[in-house]
Amino acid sequence: MKFKYVIIGLLCFALHTGYSQDDSVHNYRNFPLIITLQFHSFSMPFKNIKSNFSNIGIGIGTEVSYNKKSNGVQQFHLIWYRNKNMGNGLLAYSQAVWRPSIGSNLYTELKLGVGYLLSKGPSESFKQKNGEWISVGKKGKGMFTIPVGLSVGYENENEKTYVSPFASYQLLIATDYNKSIPIVPYTLIQLGNRIHFED
Repeated sequence: MKFKYVIIGLLCFALHTGYSQDDSVHNYRNFPLIITLQFHSFSMPFKNIKSNFSNIGIGIGTEVSYNKKSNGVQQFHLIWYRNKNMGNGLLAYSQAVWRPSIGSNLYTELKLGVGYLLSKGPSESFKQKNGEWISVGKKGKGMFTIPVGLSVGYENENEKTYVSPFASYQLLIATDYNKSIPIVPYTLIQLGNRIHFED
């Protein structure tokens, strides 16, 4: 419950400070390398947070700025996660990111995007044929996904090559899960670094 209030507080603070942030010249560089650790859960947002840390994954991505500054960017990600109960997954997605500053070198992020999830079943699947059940292996499926996220991080754009560590919480709304439950929620806790190399 406390975690939920922290997220809501960061969101309100970002909305309050985003309009007054410094518009001075930034040393932002497009196409950084974004590396993340993923912690995945099949759950409603802010519920059973500890279960995320049982399922680990990795991700790689990059971003490009809308305005040559870091406060409005488009990100592109490819991640893989392991989930022994729900099955492993491969997710490709892109998000529009608003990144308001909340203090000296500190920032938050509000993210919204679209993606596609390939989710593999955790165990062998069967189908009925001529009155018999026949194995079809660990069959998976693809699902259209809407990722919504909130992040907090640190960056110092004055360095020649600078690293921006961050933490994110993502809600993934996946469609076409099955006929009985067409829409399901997944959550991701992400810890990562955004590395901007020297031009």
